[in-house]
Amino acid sequence: MQQRRKSRDEAESDRRERLAYVGALAAGLVHEVRTPLHAIQLNAQLLAEDVDKLPPESRSRLQRKAKRIYTEVKTLTKTLDAFLTFARPPRLDPMPTDLNHFLRELIEFVEPEMDEAGITIDASLAPDMYPVIIDNSQFTHVVLNLLRNSKEAIEQRREQIEEDFEGRVSVSTNDGEGDIRLIIEDNGIGINPEDEEKVFEVFYTTKEKGTGLGLGIVQRILEDHRGSIALIPTPPPGAKFCITLPRGHFLEFKE
Repeated sequence: MQQRRKSRDEAESDRRERLAYVGALAAGLVHEVRTPLHAIQLNAQLLAEDVDKLPPESRSRLQRKAKRIYTEVKTLTKTLDAFLTFARPPRLDPMPTDLNHFLRELIEFVEPEMDEAGITIDASLAPDMYPVIIDNSQFTHVVLNLLRNSKEAIEQRREQIEEDFEGRVSVSTNDGEGDIRLIIEDNGIGINPEDEEKVFEVFYTTKEKGTGLGLGIVQRILEDHRGSIALIPTPPPGAKFCITLPRGHFLEFKE
């Protein structure tokens, strides 16, 4: 048993060393690319201001081009930030947390955004839950990413069927024998069967302007929490994700 634990610890140490190396490379790359991108963005803004001095026949065309440059730079900057978060995430600051209370506050925060999109969030949270050890900031990113993915999927379904319907997202928790589970399910457009095995792959996306890093970052954060995430097959339409977190004591987690 001791030998097996040592092998797991060594494998984890090797994995972290490799990720630290990749993170260092990513940070250097992002730094080198971000500076010229900022310069391009600034010049696009200045160009848009100078366009007003041009004759009307040239003004509209150049304004569109300057706006396109500015928009594309913002997209690239967002992608760089996401890549850096994936490759070099901030150090965990874990603490014992009442998951139900955490989720209620997060749902309250995101409800106005969901209401505006015609989406109802249903919460079914198991009572007397065992506390989980999480970095509140990073776990907020995990849950918000999944909730906003659900929102986009519901909006896509509305566009596809060309009719209005009540979008629903359910958030539920349960306390298992050895772990805590958080399930987020929606009635959106769903995920194609051929895409199910790829949804957590880095840079894989079915969105027109997606980076393919969202669920990759979610999975990475959960791995750092000694947890996991899985896509649960469900009858279409809709998607269902299950997050599993370990039960444990704070001091054990910090070792």
